[in-house]
Amino acid sequence: MFTLAGTGLTVGFTPRAMAAGPTNNTLVMMFFRGGMDPLNFVVPRTGVNRTEYEAKRPVIAVPTNRVLNLNGEFGLPDTCPELRTLYNRGEMALIHSVGMPDGLSSRSHFDSQAMFEKGTPGQLIGNTGWLARHLSSNPAIPGDAVISSMAPGFSPESFLGEPDLLSIDSTDTSGFHPNSGRYEDDHMLALRQLYNGNSSLDQAIGGALNNVDILSELTLEIPGYYPDTGLADDLGLIAQIIKADLGLHVATVDYGGWDTHENSGDSNGNGYFTDRLENVSQAIGAFYQDLRESGKNNQVVLATQTDFGRRVRENGNRGTDHGSGQAMMVIGGNVNGGRFYGRFPGIRNEDLYLNTDLLPTTDFRRPLGDIVRNHLGNPNVSTVFPGFSGGLDMGLIKAAVELPEGPPLFNSGFE
Repeated sequence: MFTLAGTGLTVGFTPRAMAAGPTNNTLVMMFFRGGMDPLNFVVPRTGVNRTEYEAKRPVIAVPTNRVLNLNGEFGLPDTCPELRTLYNRGEMALIHSVGMPDGLSSRSHFDSQAMFEKGTPGQLIGNTGWLARHLSSNPAIPGDAVISSMAPGFSPESFLGEPDLLSIDSTDTSGFHPNSGRYEDDHMLALRQLYNGNSSLDQAIGGALNNVDILSELTLEIPGYYPDTGLADDLGLIAQIIKADLGLHVATVDYGGWDTHENSGDSNGNGYFTDRLENVSQAIGAFYQDLRESGKNNQVVLATQTDFGRRVRENGNRGTDHGSGQAMMVIGGNVNGGRFYGRFPGIRNEDLYLNTDLLPTTDFRRPLGDIVRNHLGNPNVSTVFPGFSGGLDMGLIKAAVELPEGPPLFNSGFE
């Protein structure tokens, strides 16, 4: 299934102007819809933060013996061994307490998702998303790119205004093959005759039909070691497009179900939330195994976002309500991983934002700006994130900055 965002029609993939110094690197943005709980994902293990965590979450705190150690202070639930392996390999960085500047965040799912995906904290208006602005302003996209952007099944607002978006939800393209049958031949011919003019729509449809021919010739077969989940299917599909060397530059993946107001888990570290994390860990682990086997893992960075964090204190229903600061993963062979970035503010009562939330200390545009400039090769970060004047280079990307050996690097995004 191939759709034109906003119309239900297939898009065209128009090769962009040849750039100086093109890059074959790819960004995969994964959005955890619903508001993932950061403290039951990147879990405090020691010291005052562990004491406060257990006191504020007497039922749903992940027990220490169920936490996989990362840097001594923090760890992951033991349902995430693949993620810990990536961290230990130096291919995953973690940023705790990511969010929007003070006063600009929202606890509304709709509003918060819109602001994150448009890249405009405090502003809901606007007809473009940050990924669309990146694609239109990046001089480093190869001019022969056939498919520069894709979103399996769901087109998020981050791609709003991007005319060349591929939305494909299956590896089976046989129904579009020119030789698959008379019906398909006639259908394709009719579309070509109907949209043979010079308008932008005609060009989009014509380009789409050309690229359907290209895609129909590919063998998009997901390796058998991927788990049988929707998230793994989406990541597996993206991996096959990357391996086909069609110039994929940016892709998005959505994984919902994180609005855990109730029944998040139990005092033994079992339940819905850690089970869902297991799906994430297994899918990302398979994705990078696939990329590593094909020699592509150094070209691909996967970064995560969510609507917002959750409140530090559990509620009366074994869950947590909408909060602020979130935890972010940045993964890939080109990442200075195996360490934490940003500043964790603490979870004592006096440390909390609005007396309830994990305080955001790193502007979400800072890690994304680092990735945009230093992994994707786009120097026009102020175009991608209008009005952002914060520091950009956090040292996330190996090609840009070599970090010294030593303790984790902590930098505030709101300096």
